[in-house]
Amino acid sequence: MRRLLSLAAAAAFLTVPAVASAQEQGDSTAMRANRGLRFGFGPQILLPSDGGPLGGGLVLEGRYGFKAGPTVLAPGGRLGGYLLSERFIGTAMPTFRITLPLGPLAPYVVGGVGGGWLSNRAESGVAWLGGGGLMIHFGRILAIGAEATYEAVTGTEFKVLGIGPAIHIGG
Repeated sequence: MRRLLSLAAAAAFLTVPAVASAQEQGDSTAMRANRGLRFGFGPQILLPSDGGPLGGGLVLEGRYGFKAGPTVLAPGGRLGGYLLSERFIGTAMPTFRITLPLGPLAPYVVGGVGGGWLSNRAESGVAWLGGGGLMIHFGRILAIGAEATYEAVTGTEFKVLGIGPAIHIGG
């Protein structure tokens, strides 16, 4: 009996690393691709909430993802530069992203609060955004997808829905 218990304990001890390795290997492509340091960029089309003319811009973002159960939690930062109604708008903010990896697909929500500045009658205020998107991962390095966000700068007329493709690169 004592020998049987010793054998069972040894088998359990030797199995733990194998189980941990299997769990690590069992992560989906999107899960592996969203952990760690990631950078992304993409153009955006701006649809003003007041029905004005369309605008456009470019968004740069970086984040660091941590696995938390079936999700990836990622604090990060975002810089946006836009042209809308003959005005330049710049935003800079820390962000937080929650991703739910499903195979190669990665739907996500993102939010942030920071600073916003408008040219041509200089204005500034608190910039905030909320939105989400869907990425398709081709391995750990490259992903493409689409994102939609609502972004505003308080105390100004800058309130827009931003829609655009996204490209994420990381290693």
